[in-house]
Amino acid sequence: MSSDKDDFLNSIDPLERSKLLKVMNGTFEKLDRQFMDELVEMEGFFYEEDEEDINFESQRNIMTLEYINKCEIPEECDPEENVFDLSRKIVHFIFRNGIIEDMHAGKFGYDEYLKIPENTPLEVISQLSNKDMMALNKYMMDRVGYILHLLQNAEYTKLHYILDKEKYFGDDWDRPEIDNIEKDTEDLFLIEFSHQKDHDHNI
Repeated sequence: MSSDKDDFLNSIDPLERSKLLKVMNGTFEKLDRQFMDELVEMEGFFYEEDEEDINFESQRNIMTLEYINKCEIPEECDPEENVFDLSRKIVHFIFRNGIIEDMHAGKFGYDEYLKIPENTPLEVISQLSNKDMMALNKYMMDRVGYILHLLQNAEYTKLHYILDKEKYFGDDWDRPEIDNIEKDTEDLFLIEFSHQKDHDHNI
């Protein structure tokens, strides 16, 4: 995080931070409840139609993923494009914009290692070539996209099967540090909220 962001976050009084987060969380909960009410209404609408021609679970999941994705033009939100957009966003959140980028970044590219001057510190040399990054991005996009595709089509048994095959791997890994990610997310919310308040004030 940049120094300016750190300075801004450190300048917020803890009590004020708590109040702002309470307001934002309340807003999120309200919007989520409204969305769930819409799903309930939609379920009633579907059941008035020919139930044999409608996979309500799939329709509900499509709506849920669209809601999460917040398509700029909802009526033009295509399910296939929605899976692509969400896959791209998720891959950047969990993979591309993290440690892997630090491994790929560097003053000297791995692809041109023969041109790297002698005695160049290892930390300024990219550990991954552009070809490596493209292959990794493709791998992640394919698999995240497939999981979203299964969710969107309510193929839960198939999803269980492919994930259950991995159940014996990584049981000695550290547990996810949810609190740390939540803290980072709250920081982003506070910054966004502050920018929105400044924008509204200047209108």
